[in-house]
Amino acid sequence: MSGSMNRPPTASWSSGSSLHRISRRSRPLSPDESFFQSRPAPRTSAGAARYELAVHGHPFGFVIRELFLRLQNWTQLDGAVRLHLVVGTILVLGSWIGFRRSLHRSGYQVKFFNLPLFRFLLDQMMLILYFRIAVLTDVGMTQSPAASDLAKNTHRLVLFIFVLYVVWDSLGMWMAKAKTTGADRKKKPLYPVVVESKMTDDEQAINWVGFLITAGGLLALLGLWLLADWMTPNYLFLTTATFLLIYRWAKDLRTSCQSR
Repeated sequence: MSGSMNRPPTASWSSGSSLHRISRRSRPLSPDESFFQSRPAPRTSAGAARYELAVHGHPFGFVIRELFLRLQNWTQLDGAVRLHLVVGTILVLGSWIGFRRSLHRSGYQVKFFNLPLFRFLLDQMMLILYFRIAVLTDVGMTQSPAASDLAKNTHRLVLFIFVLYVVWDSLGMWMAKAKTTGADRKKKPLYPVVVESKMTDDEQAINWVGFLITAGGLLALLGLWLLADWMTPNYLFLTTATFLLIYRWAKDLRTSCQSR
């Protein structure tokens, strides 16, 4: 009887560790971990990259798939449809490249209701518009839309996308200037610079150049839209495609200069 009374616990150390981990996960949140607290996502840079690819990479893949399903019938397409697919491919692949180049930057957790949440929602709206551009024509080309309608619809969707770009950049500027009050009653950045998934005390620099590039691009697209009735469909397609290439070059040049 005394031996059974002194018997060691049957739970192993690993099971005890599991219970300890469960209890730590189920504990109440501290004030610093409250629902509306803005903190960097607790992921390593590699983990953050995998997360971003899972959230955004697969939808990009769906859009690119729709474009290439139509591009494979290149020899059977008329000129307007070919130019439409060229515009869509430049737009989507350019956005994909820009997205991949920004994966090394740590993000903030998306929560109700904080600024990263609204930027995330804008990202999803952009993907929907990308997909809409990709499916403006049928895969089998059973019904070929009129060239003028296809050109105007494509340009209008690109214009809407740039409106979202400007709002997205504006939210980024808001995040850079947002302040909160620390425990010492002093103002500090609400979304400071994040280095290796850790918050610093440094305020983000406002990306005025990037914002002006995007805003200028929106104005240029608006001007093209106002002139669309006096332009041939092919000319509108070619002008839009050239504009997208120049815009992406300017944005990549800005990103390269900023990372130095």
